[in-house]
Amino acid sequence: MTCPPLEPHASLVPFAPTARRELSVFGAPATLVLVPGRGTRQGRATNDRPAFRRSAAARIVRDEAFWRGGGLALTPNRYPFAHAQRLLWPEQPLRDPDANMWTAIGEWAAASGGTALLNNVGAAATIARAHAHLLPERLPFLDALRELDRAADLIDVPPGVELVRKDVPFCLVGVRGGARDRAAALLLLAEARLTAAWNVVVQDRTAWLFPRRVETPTPHFPYALGAAEVWGRWCYVDEEPFAAATAADLERALVAAGVEERA
Repeated sequence: MTCPPLEPHASLVPFAPTARRELSVFGAPATLVLVPGRGTRQGRATNDRPAFRRSAAARIVRDEAFWRGGGLALTPNRYPFAHAQRLLWPEQPLRDPDANMWTAIGEWAAASGGTALLNNVGAAATIARAHAHLLPERLPFLDALRELDRAADLIDVPPGVELVRKDVPFCLVGVRGGARDRAAALLLLAEARLTAAWNVVVQDRTAWLFPRRVETPTPHFPYALGAAEVWGRWCYVDEEPFAAATAADLERALVAAGVEERA
């Protein structure tokens, strides 16, 4: 496996939010950013989004890649919500990451000391081909949430991996281990998942899984709630909801979007 490069590239788009706020969500620090430019993305999750749309993935990978290796490609993110943000894609059509891609995602996050985020359609993605946001940045939100052990009854847990969970009122499962072992567990959990979509945050040797019931948890959060929000960065494109948001709104949004945790 060739780890994608850690160095930034000249084509990366600067992250320039027009405003920021800080709140405590479930007792953990969260940041709200106002990024109006993200409102121009095509294919955003709205009530009138069609069932099919010609995918831009092949064109993006063909025309914008600044690195290729092991069947994967790196491109800039035109609408960043983090510093030095880049996108990792499979070169061939693939709706969900395979073991090769999950391993590359994990190796990059470990080598960079940063974070990888993954959404799929139904969980904030605007393009259905699998892609991961690679960010040389960490946030404290997930670390600050109380962690619990979890019985390993969801899958036959591969050697070198443990499953944990966060003490929150929705399902947030952590898969902890080395990149290759964790990739094997993620494939098993993808098969065990009974929701159509999930958000994934990879940080500090752990992949945090947030299964999705609802894509846009209105009225608590007026946009598709993605892995960025699970990571602790809430992205707004409109000033009014950004200014009005409360910690209680964001807590309700996570509960409404996710799946009730059962012991």
